[in-house]
Amino acid sequence: MSHSSAQPVILATGMQSSGSTLLSWCFLQRSDMNGTLDGDTDLIPLPPSGLDTPWLWYKTTISCFSLAEQKAVLEDEGFEVKPMLMVRDVRAVWMSLMNKPYGRNGVTAEDPPLRLRFRRFLRSWETAREQGIPVFRYEDLALDAEASLRTLCAQLGLPWEQSMLDWPKPASAIADARHGNARFMKGEKTGLTAVFDPALALRVAGSIHEEDLAWLDETFREFNASLGYEQHLSGLERLPGRLKPSWQVSRRLNWRLRQKPLRYLAVKLGLSRYRPRPQ
Repeated sequence: MSHSSAQPVILATGMQSSGSTLLSWCFLQRSDMNGTLDGDTDLIPLPPSGLDTPWLWYKTTISCFSLAEQKAVLEDEGFEVKPMLMVRDVRAVWMSLMNKPYGRNGVTAEDPPLRLRFRRFLRSWETAREQGIPVFRYEDLALDAEASLRTLCAQLGLPWEQSMLDWPKPASAIADARHGNARFMKGEKTGLTAVFDPALALRVAGSIHEEDLAWLDETFREFNASLGYEQHLSGLERLPGRLKPSWQVSRRLNWRLRQKPLRYLAVKLGLSRYRPRPQ
């Protein structure tokens, strides 16, 4: 399968809960671009076919595949890939994922343990640094949205478009807008400054297990120093121990139980201690 190099694809990736849906929406408002608002994290990235815009956009997240793996898949299909990495304070990301349905701390390929996802993200950041791939901090949107977006466009070789701030396109004009942050997708989209809360973007607060916090601080020491994040955060509520990966939170458990409805019902009602193991 071959694609013209005249229609390059921008691969935008980063951790789940890093604000990437917001960035994706900004880029998909451009007149010269169309593509995928938020790809499935457990599927290889392939943009929608049949688009004739000068640029394709594919936004996904790092969970099952690293940046290098996502880029390689697109290159195998003949695309000219321009990757970028979105980052956010990893402690804020971790605490967000603890409370999100897609933040399943599972034990399967499609729902890998959180620590494994974060290691893939760290390798992706190292790849970006080594290869000169643009890295965009979510927090910079809060500090100066227009300036940060203008800088990113220049790094990607794109001219500036005011539409990235004004948001003239409806979701129906986007080729693949099936996913995305649920709260964002349900809200009014009258422009970036109207819907984006800078204070919320800069806030890092909540509950986190003490062993996970220590692991994040140590594992991401160089990442934090390089990108200007504090090495140690104060004011977080610390829970004992760590958040352990679980087979019970994995989607594969429900898939298997649905194949045996009576057993599934018993589990949902708490009448069964069925604990299947991955094959």
